[in-house]
Amino acid sequence: MLLKIVHYSFSNAVEQKMKKTPVIIQMICSEMLILYYAFASWNKKMKLSENQYTLHQKSSYIAFQVMLIHAIVFETAAIHWWLHEKYFLLSMILLLLNLYSVILFVADIQAVRLNPLKITEDHMYISLGLMKRMEIKWTDIESIIDEQEQLKQKVTEKTIEFIYRDLEEVYPNVILKLKHPVQATLIMGIKKEYEQVAIRVDEPERFKVILREKVTLDRDTNH
Repeated sequence: MLLKIVHYSFSNAVEQKMKKTPVIIQMICSEMLILYYAFASWNKKMKLSENQYTLHQKSSYIAFQVMLIHAIVFETAAIHWWLHEKYFLLSMILLLLNLYSVILFVADIQAVRLNPLKITEDHMYISLGLMKRMEIKWTDIESIIDEQEQLKQKVTEKTIEFIYRDLEEVYPNVILKLKHPVQATLIMGIKKEYEQVAIRVDEPERFKVILREKVTLDRDTNH
């Protein structure tokens, strides 16, 4: 399964081999994931199973990313042509930065498409493209918040959001309150702990049913 092998297992395997992973190694792992999704993932196809849920299909996220890529390409061509003779070094620096931005956006689109939220017997794997990802054990979840009033409140800095923003304001379908801070991996391999997880999926009702089943089953098993 692509999700488990690449998006999570690669960096996890590196961390297991090294007792303390230096920041530079985390950054290199992050860059390697970008290169993988940008250049080596085009022959992969994602067929959703009953335990997988997309987060992006009812948003304009991918369309917006494609628009950004087009804008960068046209801007690069125009500015590079204008600067090339006057400020050659500056034009080359801008060219490389814009090229990296295009590669990052393309890789992120692929990561979004190929990595839906996945539910297993013990975990939930969730990611927002290459920007952030998290592994949550069912034993980590204290409660599930799905009251509309609470969902529309401003989230705290201790809450990580897995929500694809759209032209109109959107809110999470559920917020998971955790028993203790759980680590998430952000862009460039940065690690940060959060106490709550806000999630918006394309099939909220089906997702809530399986979510409650897993959390309830885990509590019954532990008792």
